[in-house]
Amino acid sequence: MPNDQRPIPRVDYDAVASAFDKRYDHQRYEQVERAVRRFVETHDLPAVLEVGCGTGHWLAAIAELATVVVGVDRSLEMLRRAVATAPQALLAQATAEAIPLGRARFDRVFCVNALHHFPDPATFLAECRRLLRPDGAFLSIGLDPHTGIDSWWIYDYFPGALVADRRRYLATPRLREMLVAAGFSAPRTEIVQHLPAEREFDVAVERGHLERHSTSQLMVISDAEYEAGMRRLREERPILRADLRLYATIAELPPR
Repeated sequence: MPNDQRPIPRVDYDAVASAFDKRYDHQRYEQVERAVRRFVETHDLPAVLEVGCGTGHWLAAIAELATVVVGVDRSLEMLRRAVATAPQALLAQATAEAIPLGRARFDRVFCVNALHHFPDPATFLAECRRLLRPDGAFLSIGLDPHTGIDSWWIYDYFPGALVADRRRYLATPRLREMLVAAGFSAPRTEIVQHLPAEREFDVAVERGHLERHSTSQLMVISDAEYEAGMRRLREERPILRADLRLYATIAELPPR
């Protein structure tokens, strides 16, 4: 079967939940946090829902800005950690396409680095439309590997990861089209954080950046692809370079 037609494995976040928050030790995502807080602050004390909330990192960042903070995630182990990280939040286990909450309950719905994990983004966006009140707004933050302007050592040494990402991630123009189709208006996209990075091979190994659970890009490729890339890395011991951009796409609902 051609490489770009193989089913993409679903990432088992129950298995990696205990190590997930290590990523924030090496990258604080300050501009992402500012963007999420700014998005929430555009409404006076809103009710906010995060879909794909994981361990609650972003819920904790906006808890004091909202009257109600709710997080949903498919992974029960991630939610167990979110209880401690974001004790103010209400949490529920659910898929993005079937959120067991009532219509028009929220003023803001967002997801950060999560949309590419949702199998049916059109149904997810329809759920967001259902859950939002008139004048509500939606935010998604994530990569766009379709632009061709980013570079990443993972894509260089594990090319199957780039193939998978171009299937998993929506191009931002396509996301805006889908938002309009779901009933949102005036979707717009901007670069919210630029992530240039350069690390020596030994430092990357020490910090765990080459471990499979360190990023979903290494979890969705085959064992053979992962081992082939690791062999190359051990032989070449390169400086590991990345030049990535995270994009924020925002759209609003029209007033009643």
